[in-house]
Amino acid sequence: MRKLLIIFSFAIVFTALQSCKKTSFVAKFDKTPEARMADTIAFVKNSLMSAPNGWIVLTPVYFGGGYGFYMSFDDSMNVTMYSDLLDQFASESYTSQTRIRADLGAALTFESYNYITELNDPDNNVRNGYGGDVDYIYDHTNGDSIIFLGKRYRASLIFVKATAAEQTIYQTGGYLTAIKAFRDFFVTNSNAYISLEDGTNISIEPNSSNDLSAGKRITFTALDPKGNISSALGKFAYTVDQMAILDSGINIAGLRFIKIAWKDANTLAAYTDNGKEYVIKNSTTPILPLYMLMGVKYSSLYGPYKTILPGTSSDGATILNYYYNNLNNSSILGYSFNSGSITLQWNLANQRVSFIGFCSQNGGSSGWNTTIVYTYTLDANGYYTFTKFSAASGGYVSKIMTTLDSFLTSNTVKLGYYIDPATNTVYGQISSIENPNTTMTFQLHQ
Repeated sequence: MRKLLIIFSFAIVFTALQSCKKTSFVAKFDKTPEARMADTIAFVKNSLMSAPNGWIVLTPVYFGGGYGFYMSFDDSMNVTMYSDLLDQFASESYTSQTRIRADLGAALTFESYNYITELNDPDNNVRNGYGGDVDYIYDHTNGDSIIFLGKRYRASLIFVKATAAEQTIYQTGGYLTAIKAFRDFFVTNSNAYISLEDGTNISIEPNSSNDLSAGKRITFTALDPKGNISSALGKFAYTVDQMAILDSGINIAGLRFIKIAWKDANTLAAYTDNGKEYVIKNSTTPILPLYMLMGVKYSSLYGPYKTILPGTSSDGATILNYYYNNLNNSSILGYSFNSGSITLQWNLANQRVSFIGFCSQNGGSSGWNTTIVYTYTLDANGYYTFTKFSAASGGYVSKIMTTLDSFLTSNTVKLGYYIDPATNTVYGQISSIENPNTTMTFQLHQ
């Protein structure tokens, strides 16, 4: 009897399952995966080709900054583009082949050389290693925008439909004119800043170069009425009417800034995500002194191998060149090196600065550090007095670090900015109070 009950119960369950299978299951999709992929490819392809005025395209790259493009696609998916990567690219169009294909999704592939593949070119010494993609996977559509993600680096590639007026500007040389107008503004207004309602001042520093580590970035640094400092860095790209801040903008002082655009013919303003406008003003000097930012916004001053940066005096160059020019002097060092650098690294918590002399025998890809550590005091003017905390240790170049070491310990040192008028690049400069003709300019590293 017990066996019969078990068999009978199993039969009921089996019948119920069969009943559910026949009558209550509804397929989630009414098409095969292949058919759905074909539909997506067709949708993306038709969307790109059907924009009558083309597309404004923005992307951050993985290793470098942000870049802007204008693209239009013909019926064969050939793309004609302009770019803010170089001035030539902004004024001269280039046409190449693309296609939409199945990959990890519907993929937009740039199949031949163009301006966007420049960001991916490992053989281009000027733009080597920027971390751009040539394959972009369709992510989603939002109104007049199409968003792709790079297959390798996962950076967004955002397409926004252009207006007829914007298309005309791009196609008649107006893109380069617009880019130069932004650059010129920040050259003329080299100490640009905005003021918030609570008295907070925020400096705005764009770097419009294509430098891998710093170019096409923009820095906002805030000084509130209590003297607190905060800083935020973003990547930006030019369009014909704005500097678009990428990756969701810059968050600082409780606001999110997404663009800089013209308020009128002569006035630029910074805009938040909710449309709040802050007119950009200019100060005769930087509103935030450099000594307040070392260890907060900037971690170090950096001198590249055998590079005397603009603003360095002849006496300063003599100090730096003693290090650079003797790296290959085996009679002093006992070894010969073919590359090296100088770093002055701030440790705000311990009030110390480390002078790091780097040397290399393989062009800089690897090497050794020699480090001297100083404690410091700051007077009311923000002038440094350095005292040696520990002598040179590690590495092999202590004997050629002596001239800069002597300068630091025998001078009262002032930090300041130097802005290269040719590139609008902001550098950090150290100078002696006792010997004001001795100045040395370094890259500011964050």
